[in-house]
Amino acid sequence: MEVKEFGSDNSIKIVLIPGNMMCWKQFEQVIPLLEKDYHVTAISTDGYDGTGQTTFTTAEASAEKLETYIREHLGGQVDMVFGESFGCATAGMLFHRKKVTVGSLIMSGPQYMNIGILSGLMSAIIPRNQYRLLYSIQERKKLPWLLKLYTRTDDEKLLNQFRNVPPDISLNTLQNCMQESLALYEQIDRFEPEPEARVSIWYGAKEPNMKKAIQKLKRAFPKAEDHPFEGLGHGEIIAHPDWMAREIEAFMSKEKEI
Repeated sequence: MEVKEFGSDNSIKIVLIPGNMMCWKQFEQVIPLLEKDYHVTAISTDGYDGTGQTTFTTAEASAEKLETYIREHLGGQVDMVFGESFGCATAGMLFHRKKVTVGSLIMSGPQYMNIGILSGLMSAIIPRNQYRLLYSIQERKKLPWLLKLYTRTDDEKLLNQFRNVPPDISLNTLQNCMQESLALYEQIDRFEPEPEARVSIWYGAKEPNMKKAIQKLKRAFPKAEDHPFEGLGHGEIIAHPDWMAREIEAFMSKEKEI
């Protein structure tokens, strides 16, 4: 796991966890806006830290590593954790486990991926497709059709994010991420409801597979806010750093009032 810290003189601590195939640099444009007011910790999980020496295994294992870092470097407490796309799995596990104190949670684009009997086919095909695309995708001008179907986002904006894909991602890492994506809501279904948990569910209004995700998340976190972004697809809020920073500030301002 790779960890970067910014704005460390600020007292309010937030953690940013990127999506699948991404490292901490997914947040490179929004960090300069956030570090003015927050102590920002941005991570690259195992498998995406650019070393070629680590493999992503499970969201729980990533949460455990992050818990150790929070205890050793952040006083065992953070005010908010933000998970983007597949990063929601690690963020949600960190928030749920309560091994460290996490004040609130933003889950951005936590799509429901399990499609029943076709899930096995997905887990066989998609990671290999991702592996083939890893380095060639930066040269494309349009998203591959399968990725476009999943994201419903602007081609240029998402392709710009793929320019920050770290080197040396293994097929094993991508396969493990796919398995964890399919199992995410099975795990969330086992969470005991947390009636007072401060959670916001972000998603692009154009992206698919969110209705069931919201239903299941609101069972686990009954007071969770449903926060769609009109006109956007999956992960597209990252391409609007000013907007994203304002929304985080609005969320954190509500947190102060509670």
